[in-house]
Amino acid sequence: MVDFAKGYFRRSIFKTYRFFKHPRKLKTSPIMRWFARHFLDKRVWKPTQHTFAGGMAVGLFVTVQLLPIQMPTAAILAAIFRVNIPIAIALCWLSNPATLAPIGLLENWMGTWIMHKFGDPTAAAAAIVEEHETLARGIQFAKAMFLGGVFLGGALAPVGYVLSYLTWGAIDQWNKFRRQPDLPLEKGPDA
Repeated sequence: MVDFAKGYFRRSIFKTYRFFKHPRKLKTSPIMRWFARHFLDKRVWKPTQHTFAGGMAVGLFVTVQLLPIQMPTAAILAAIFRVNIPIAIALCWLSNPATLAPIGLLENWMGTWIMHKFGDPTAAAAAIVEEHETLARGIQFAKAMFLGGVFLGGALAPVGYVLSYLTWGAIDQWNKFRRQPDLPLEKGPDA
């Protein structure tokens, strides 16, 4: 029964894939062409060194944004940049309810520091709501979190890309080294 279900599921996936990639569909609809080019490309689903590292970068950038739509945002950005979609989505799970407070406080601290160091570009607009102290503090906190999230994500993305790219290469080299056959020890003429 399980084998039948697996086969049925696999056949239905292939039928759906062929339906979306059919040339008549792609010729008639620019939306389908964009969808097929970005989401049906096998490189965005099978990890390679570049797509894995790119998925890590996109996922790390999106995970610190603390948006309610992190996973769809990560999937769309990963598809646009043609990097690994599952890795980008999986990294969005780093910002869960247990890690929300530390990430939010780090973003707020970073954004507040940036606004004190370089100035607040929206200070004139924020002066309008200063009569409501609680609302003004909330807007200030939201601005600091947004600015800190963008800055922190922008800093984490290249670091994540480089580290995962180098780690993939090191693991690949290690696997190649391990697969080499052991050379027999040569016996000298004295043996």
